[in-house]
Amino acid sequence: MSHLTANIETAIMPFKLQQMIEVVMEKKQLGVEDAFHYFYTSNCYQTLLQEDTKLWYMSALGIYEMLEEEKNAAPADNRKLLLFYAFCLEKYKKISNFPAEETLHVFRKYDVFNYLREGFEVLHTQGEEYIVEEIGLFIKAQKKFRKSIEQSEI
Repeated sequence: MSHLTANIETAIMPFKLQQMIEVVMEKKQLGVEDAFHYFYTSNCYQTLLQEDTKLWYMSALGIYEMLEEEKNAAPADNRKLLLFYAFCLEKYKKISNFPAEETLHVFRKYDVFNYLREGFEVLHTQGEEYIVEEIGLFIKAQKKFRKSIEQSEI
C-alpha cells in the first residue's frame, strides 16, 4: 500500500466511524456510548480496521447490515458471552466494592468487554478468583498505558 493510500484511509476512518455510530444510534435507539460499545465490540469493527478488506469503501448502511448479521448470527454464542460479561461484572463489583454503575463505567472506559470477548475461550474455563485478578491486571495495564500516552503528549 502506498503512503498516500494509507493517509487517505487514516483520514477517512473517523468520518466512517461517525457515520456508523450515527446509524447504530438511530437503528438501535442507543445513546452515544452504547452505540460505540455496540459497534466497537464487533468483528465488523475489526474488519473495518483491516487495510486489505477496504470495508470503509462501503456505505454506513451496508456496514450496519453486516454488523447486524454478525450480532444475530450466533445467538447461543452471544448468550454465553453475555452471561460471561454479567458474571465478570458482578464478581469484579463485589471484589472492588464499587457500585454497579461505577463497575460498568470502568469496564467500558478500559475496554474490558473487548478483552473478555477476545479471551473468552480461555478465561471462561478459569476460576472466579483468577478471572477477577486478570481483569484487575488488564485495567491496571490500561491505566498505565493511557498515562504514558498522556505524558508523551505533554
